[in-house]
Amino acid sequence: MRTKLFSAFIFVILLALLSNIAFERLIMKDFDDFLKGTKEDQLYWVLASIEGSYKNDTWDHGSLHETLHWGLMLGFETYLEDSAGRRIMSSADVLFSMDSYMLHRMRSYLNLPSGKGDFTWYPLYIEGREIGKLYVRPLERFGALPLKEEIFRKRGREFLVISFMIAGAGALLLSVLFTSLLSKPVMKLTEAAGKIARGEFAVLRPKPRRGYTDELDMLTETFFYMAEALKREDLLRKHLTSNITHELRTPLTIIKGNLEAVEDGVLSDPGEVFRNINSEVRRMISLVEGIEDITRAEASFFRKGDIEEINLRDFVESTAGVMKKLIEEKGLYLTTEGPPLIVKTYPEKLHIILKNLLTNAFRHTGSGGIAVKWDKHVQDHAQGFLISVEDTGSGIEEGRLSKIFERFYKDEESGGKGLGLAIVKELVEVMGGRVEVDSAPGKGSKFTVIF
Repeated sequence: MRTKLFSAFIFVILLALLSNIAFERLIMKDFDDFLKGTKEDQLYWVLASIEGSYKNDTWDHGSLHETLHWGLMLGFETYLEDSAGRRIMSSADVLFSMDSYMLHRMRSYLNLPSGKGDFTWYPLYIEGREIGKLYVRPLERFGALPLKEEIFRKRGREFLVISFMIAGAGALLLSVLFTSLLSKPVMKLTEAAGKIARGEFAVLRPKPRRGYTDELDMLTETFFYMAEALKREDLLRKHLTSNITHELRTPLTIIKGNLEAVEDGVLSDPGEVFRNINSEVRRMISLVEGIEDITRAEASFFRKGDIEEINLRDFVESTAGVMKKLIEEKGLYLTTEGPPLIVKTYPEKLHIILKNLLTNAFRHTGSGGIAVKWDKHVQDHAQGFLISVEDTGSGIEEGRLSKIFERFYKDEESGGKGLGLAIVKELVEVMGGRVEVDSAPGKGSKFTVIF
């Protein structure tokens, strides 16, 4: 590993030596492109000024004269034609009307009156309507400006040679240092990558170094987040395959049975058959919607995102406020309570968690209401925060508490898909938190997420 890294540094130095000439040419090309871009910007200014001189379907010759004058000073020979092909004004007209002193000054750095090369034309528009064309070609420049450009090119080449010599010496020194610092963590990542390639996603994440974070630390963190995402993706595939097979079998069997009953003459009422089939089709549509919900949630798992600093009170009140009208239309109340609190978290994931908890409480509450609370949370000298959603609904039997976080698990009276609490639990774990439940039949439930 170290030998290869050292050899790679030497190869890079030799490659840099061979590529220096090409790089110098690229720099000069960029400089030429910069000059060309500057000229284009100046030309667009001229075009915009000419378009601005067209008012009330007529040309303002005074404004045109001034614009073409500035075009000459910027190094452009121009002439203007209207939409019918009639020449309106040219830079030659401007030169003809110019006083002798200014003409003499301009000839000291521009080859007047004609430019070099062929004319290029540009369309002119007002409110989407073409009003004419501007023909342009560059004028040859004299004086200090071309000389300064050549000096820049010469000094640029000298700078590249000197910088290469310094970089080469530095690279030799750094190659020895980097080969020793990079080999150990890279070897660990290679070992972990080999395990993932064999389908062993449960790789051990190394402890992060305290007080110091470099690119390798960030690479390691990203790699192991990727490993966790792959693990979840593999589990998602297995779960969805199992769930879809299980959930689709029953409605498809019922539909098949009804169709066979009609075919055999057992059922003669087509209305009943249609109702049965329609009911099972709605059930399958609900399953598909559930799969879409969990797919969107899984997408949030796989996107690590960035930790952001948010005002927890504003965040909770905004998320809860979206559901407030729906809750009140059911005859329930919704209250929010907590101190002003600035926290660092993943807002996208936290939004999904809170929305699912509120939706779950709404579905299982027939009277009374829902209370959302938040506060600081301190444990083992680490400070975090918690959010609780408490309802006055039907509550959960003790025997079902261990199952409510399973995907597609729901009671017979639930109108949901059995995915909301499963998504909550998985997202909370991804964020490094935990979820607690306190519930009793007939007295309501309280879900608390702690980070």
